[in-house]
Amino acid sequence: MTVEHITPADGNIFADLGYPPAEAANLQKRAQLMIELTQILKAQFNTQTEAAETLGVTQSRISDLYRGKIGKFTIDMLVNMLIAAGRDVEITIKAAA
Repeated sequence: MTVEHITPADGNIFADLGYPPAEAANLQKRAQLMIELTQILKAQFNTQTEAAETLGVTQSRISDLYRGKIGKFTIDMLVNMLIAAGRDVEITIKAAA
């Protein structure tokens, strides 16, 4: 008989993977921005090249975004890309849970 251990998630996969709290929070926010930006670009542009031209980045940067290469993006870069895509970005600061 095999014993399975299931550890409940806390809502942040990066924390669950053992990243320090501050880094896990940063990674989670970047992932959220990347997902949102990817959805916007795929709906708005037919090709990665079109998206890249509008955002002022290379096609390979868009490819990295679509493939989820989180280490290649900062929050600042993602916010700038969202603004270039015609989105307004609001930032909310609140006490940690």
